[in-house]
Amino acid sequence: MSAPATPQALTATDDAVRLAELRALAETKPQSARTAAWTWLTSLDTRKDADHLDALFRLGTAPAAIDGDGEGAVLGLFGTPFMGFVDRAVRLGRVLGGIGWTGKSFDGQAGTGYNRLTRTARLPMFFVMPRYGFSVRGGELIGFRFDHRVEPSPADPDLEVRAVIYENHAYGNPLMLPRTRDELVELVPGCMLGRALLQPEGGPWETIAYFALRFPREDR
Repeated sequence: MSAPATPQALTATDDAVRLAELRALAETKPQSARTAAWTWLTSLDTRKDADHLDALFRLGTAPAAIDGDGEGAVLGLFGTPFMGFVDRAVRLGRVLGGIGWTGKSFDGQAGTGYNRLTRTARLPMFFVMPRYGFSVRGGELIGFRFDHRVEPSPADPDLEVRAVIYENHAYGNPLMLPRTRDELVELVPGCMLGRALLQPEGGPWETIAYFALRFPREDR
């Protein structure tokens, strides 16, 4: 007699079936599939949804090409007491009118990019990192520049991802960022799931956040 399936296994199976249905829909109605995938991802925004996000991330594929402005949504930050504090700050920012991160922008040819934040994030960012200078573009703050490329994840060597790397000293990123990396997988065309990894001193990479990106952005 086989052992009963664990809750994690059942979650992964249910998510795999739902994702397969969205991918089938994307073959004939790509915009509908992208919208449905985005609605699904942005509903998974509490710590209890981490199993779903982990399962979905492993079902994704590395985006072969990525370019332009992606609309972003933070799904949850955790892993350390500090990230828990940031998560609460992000949620408070939503209530106060959308203070915070709005997405990432990519230069596909150069393999570079940057993060975008609302203009209203300038003051809280100043208190957290007073020496870091943001630029302004189109009513948003831009900063936390990065390089991006497709490679195996150091946390899952069998999984290829589009890695977002902050370690280039020329970008002048805050000291914590070179110890982090973001990873992206595509669920359906135009809708991606991302995770942020942190490498503690001498330790393995740990997932500390999940986020969603969609192209083209629809938040304007």
